Order: sequence, then C-alpha cells, then structure tokens
Amino acid sequence: MGYSISGNAGHWKDVITSLPENVRPAYPGDPNHSIIGHSQFTIFGYKTEGIFQNQHDVDASPDQPGKGIGRIRYADLNGDGKIDVNDQEFLGTTLPKIEYGLRIELNYKNFDLAIFGSGVAGKTGFDPTKFFNSFVNARSNFGPGTLSAWTSQNPNSKTPALSILNLNGEDKTSDFYYVNASYFKLRNVMLGYNLPKNIYSKLKMEGLRIYVSGQNLFAIKSKQFTAKDPERVNDFGLWPVPTGVTFGLNANF
Repeated sequence: MGYSISGNAGHWKDVITSLPENVRPAYPGDPNHSIIGHSQFTIFGYKTEGIFQNQHDVDASPDQPGKGIGRIRYADLNGDGKIDVNDQEFLGTTLPKIEYGLRIELNYKNFDLAIFGSGVAGKTGFDPTKFFNSFVNARSNFGPGTLSAWTSQNPNSKTPALSILNLNGEDKTSDFYYVNASYFKLRNVMLGYNLPKNIYSKLKMEGLRIYVSGQNLFAIKSKQFTAKDPERVNDFGLWPVPTGVTFGLNANF
C-alpha cells in the first residue's frame, strides 16, 4: 500500500498605511473613505444585540430611530445613549486570513484513490439568505424565513417582525448580515481501478483503467452563514457550485 499527503496554505494581509489628507475619514466607519491601519477590505458596521422582546426592552434601550418590539436592537458602543454612525466598528474583512488546500492519494493493489479539498478561514461575508429572509416589500416575493418571523408567540425567532416599512433602518451594514464566511470544500474524489493484464491484453491494450470521480461533494461552513455557498459572491451565494459525478476509462494502446 502506498500513500501521499500534501498540503498548502497562504496567509494574506493588507493594511492601508497612508492616505492624502483630503480623503482621510472623519470618523471610523465612514463608508466613503478607507481607514488608515486597516485593510481596504474591512467591513464597518453596527453590532446587534438581538431583537426587542417587549416594551420594557424598548424603553430601557438607548435612543434608536425606529426601534420597537420585534425590531433589531443595535449596540451603543460609545455609550452616549443614542445609536448613530459613531457606533460603527470593524466587523471583519472579506479577505480571508488563510487559504489552504489538502490532497491525499492512496494506492492498494490495483486500486487508487485521490482526494482534494480546500477552503478559507478568517473571512467575513454578506449572508444574502438572511437578508432576503428578513424583509418584505409590497408586491415582492421574499424567502421562506419570513414565515417564521418574530411574533410574541414566536419570541426566539432570529428574523425581525414583518413590516413593509423599514423605520428601524435594518438594511444597514451590521453583524446581523455580515457573518463568519469561512468554509472547507471537498473539491474532488476519484476512485480508480487498473484492470488485470489478462483482461486488457485480450483487447490488444497496454493498460486499461476505469474510474469514477465526484466533484464538489460537500462543504463545511459556519452555522452563522445560512446561504448555500459562501464562496459564491457574484450571485449572492444563492446558488451553490453544482455537484458532479463522472465515469470514465483510460486506455493505453
């Protein structure tokens, strides 16, 4: 029996070290500018503290325009008693801290097996499923998550109460939508079998191998990320990379 194990990993980091005076931000989290000392891919936004459960929660909380029972509760990070742009902080970066891959090859008698997987760690990404499941608009269709939205009879729901008015500004950048987007994917598994010489020699061949290969068989991702695929960003992660199975043969003459 023979085997081979190989892997690779890369660490990425970028930091803005200087900016012209006229483009320096007025405050951390200013969406119109980059921040010195942070990555150009850094996400600035609000921290959330669950959903308002009752009127006492609402009355005891800092001033927050549009707040109410069943609405998202935002954190008063600077402690000034009100929620505004100065309560934004660094939520993470869309650039993974680590990208890695692993390949395992096994050989036993006439059989061979190759397994390859790869992934990223330390990435924060936008969860489109959570976003589309959290709002409804007039004359629009949205995700099934709205069917289990917050009500007084369903207080443990993570989806805010249904409303066609966004008075609470819940579509703003926050850790409600930007979550851990790290993942590992089993990219390819191939199992092959080299037929014995007494078989392929009858076919006037020098060798004959049959195999079955599977692509994108499964993925591991954070429970925080509810969309199908954290790797797919151009289509909002709503459609995963398809799984495929291939059967084939290699013939040598």
